[in-house]
This record gives sequence, C-alpha cells and structure tokens, in this order.
Amino acid sequence: MLEPGEGFTILSEQGHWWKVEAAAGVGWVDHRYCLINLPDVIPSMLYDAVNSYGAVYVSSGKEIPGVTGESFYPGASYNPRLDREEFMMPILYAAAKKVCAAQHAALAQGNCLKLYEAFRPRSTQLAVIDGLTALAEEDPEVKAGITTPPWSMTYFINTGYSNHQRGFAVDVGLVKVKQTQVRTTGGREYLAVTDYIEYDMPTAIHELSMAAASTLAPGSDTLTDTMNDPAIALRGYFTGAGMSPLESEWWHFNDWNARNLAKDNLSTGKFEISRCYSRPPA
Repeated sequence: MLEPGEGFTILSEQGHWWKVEAAAGVGWVDHRYCLINLPDVIPSMLYDAVNSYGAVYVSSGKEIPGVTGESFYPGASYNPRLDREEFMMPILYAAAKKVCAAQHAALAQGNCLKLYEAFRPRSTQLAVIDGLTALAEEDPEVKAGITTPPWSMTYFINTGYSNHQRGFAVDVGLVKVKQTQVRTTGGREYLAVTDYIEYDMPTAIHELSMAAASTLAPGSDTLTDTMNDPAIALRGYFTGAGMSPLESEWWHFNDWNARNLAKDNLSTGKFEISRCYSRPPA
C-alpha cells in the first residue's frame, strides 16, 4: 500500500496499471490515480516552478505579504533520466498526455510551453488564501480586483481544494523558440529548447485579479481585450489538446477527463514532492 505522495519508479505499463518499484518493493498501481513527473516524459518543455524558490504572486500589481518571494516546497534536484538539475512538476498521467499534445502543437509553430506549476500542495494553497485575504481586507484596490462582479476571490485562488491539488491543472506560459538541441537519454533522442524569447502576455504569471481574466465573465466565451496573440495561441494549443481554459486566469488549464477518471479517489494535496525517482529508459 502506497501512501499519498509516496514516490516510485515506473517499470512498465499494462492497461490502466503501472508496474512500479517503491521502497516496499515491486508491485502494481492504478495509474488513473497517479501523478507523473512531467520533465521525465515531456523533456522538450521548459520548467520554472516559481513557487519552489520565489513565488511571484501579486494582486492588482501589489505584493502579497507572506506569499510574494516565498519558497513553498522543494525545488529543482538532480534528475538521473535527464542528467541535469530539473524541477519536479507532477500531474495526473491522463492529463500529462494532453499537455504533451499541446506542447507538440506549440513546437510545430516555433513555440514552446513554459510550465510554472502543475501539482500544488495544499499547504501552499492555504498560504496564498490567507495572504490574499489579509491584503484585500486592508487594501480597497486589491479587494475590488478580486470581488467586483461577476468575479469573486475563489476564481483567483480557490478557497476550497484547487484543481492543482487534485492533479489535473497547469499554470503555463508561452515562449518563442530560438534554438534547440537534440539530446539523448538511455540511447533515445529528445528535443531540448536551449534558447528562447519570452512573449508578452496579458499580465505577469500569477497576477491574482480580474486583470488576468481571459474572458469577460465566468461561463463566457468572449475574450477580453487584453488577450493578445500569444495568449490566444496558448489557449488554442490546450483546447486543441482537450483541456479547458479558466475564465479568470489566461495561464490556467484543466483536464476534466483526468478528473473524472480519478473522481472516486481525488487527491487533497496534503503532501509535497521531495525526490525524483526517474531513470534513463532501458
């Protein structure tokens, strides 16, 4: 029996089962309920887990005391599969396949996804909720930015369990590829983006206010005037891959199918990812 958040190495796949090696030995797990480390399976993407070394959350452009600049969970560590330091950024396996499809679509147009967060521990979520709540209580501009109808605070930081805790959400940006390199692991080739230019997006990542909204209102399909070409392209890559955009955050996408596959055993995120178990492919 594996505890929530306990790590393992995937040895093989059969149907919806993985054969895995964990501390207790070798056995089988149902991968519908399992997270997979995205750098291990989509090495062509760029990874920047800002919450692991210096959170960039702001609201109406203002820093959130106790949140902005804080480190909330373990950061980059040595990844044996890639033979380099890399962030640990897991997501439900079913969702990982759609993120991969979105990355392929981006690369085909000379672009690349830059992932800022996938799984987010519950402890991080609560810290942001508390910090933003306190700031809004003392700053009318911040309060207006997260509570002016049709918006409410939960659209910008879910006050319940976030889809990041559930394992089927990503916060992601887009860059223009300038240079790539073919690398190998276990004798298999993969593409690595070695130089790029950041696109200007509607706001900075993790701007928690209606300034970051992608549509005019919850449930609306009408894009805001701030949704520029890179943001629209990003949205297209993910909707084309079967993921759903969030109206209040241009960078956030959900995989509801992955959620449905795991619905009888959803994660509450009460753990942290602290070790990389990957190996080069045999």
